[in-house]
Amino acid sequence: MSCFIYIDESGESGIAKVRDGKQGGSSPYFVLAAAVMPRAVAINAKRVLDSVNSDLGKKWRHATDLSHSQTVYWSRKSVEVNLRYFAVVSNKATLGAYSDRIQKDPQKFYNKCAVYLLERVGKYLLNRGFANEPPTVIFETRNHDYDAMRRYIGKIKDNPMHSDAKYLRVFNPFAITTRSKEEEPLLKYADLASYAVYQCANKTPKNFSIPEPRYFVELSKRFGADEAGKILGNGVKTIHTLEQLNLDSDIEGLFRSIKAAPMRK
Repeated sequence: MSCFIYIDESGESGIAKVRDGKQGGSSPYFVLAAAVMPRAVAINAKRVLDSVNSDLGKKWRHATDLSHSQTVYWSRKSVEVNLRYFAVVSNKATLGAYSDRIQKDPQKFYNKCAVYLLERVGKYLLNRGFANEPPTVIFETRNHDYDAMRRYIGKIKDNPMHSDAKYLRVFNPFAITTRSKEEEPLLKYADLASYAVYQCANKTPKNFSIPEPRYFVELSKRFGADEAGKILGNGVKTIHTLEQLNLDSDIEGLFRSIKAAPMRK
């Protein structure tokens, strides 16, 4: 069974200058997320999205365009679709020597996150028997060198240096495409997943430094999981440990305990 994989991000990929209480810059956290759905499910996904658009009664491209209650509603409606969400989340403060090694290049950082994300998705597809046909992978178009990303993914796929890299065999990197949300509205599912995970870490004066896990909780049953329903390490990959994300204790506890509908082989 072939699948669609929609990928979008929350936060900025810049790592040279990261904002804190003393200076401006890119976001302290970066999240890249995927919405994975069999081709047969895409029709229902469009129907649900059309219904949400009608109910919201406004034009919007990103979850950031919605109010809290609108985002909760969109989150709750999205899980009516038979899909799976996956996300990679990084606290840039922990990148250390890696940041220096790539000369603080945001494109290389983004590409590394993309590999981590595709590894999680690839493992899921293989375990579910969805890898007979290469999936259709669509990133939301952004200011990025996607040809370099394709080459990077292809290089790791052809020469896997660690165990998780073997899951990249599911993909044809050079068939990866990009679309805007106007061209492919189903990217809004990936946008929602990235936003939901990002808000678990996001602290700004605007939100009084209080993270918002509600959206992630609403989506949780549709995140990738192992046979026991564990999301952490399956549907959500932390770079490189949960402790390194430096989340509030209640959010860290949520990530450790939250469960999804179990993945079965």
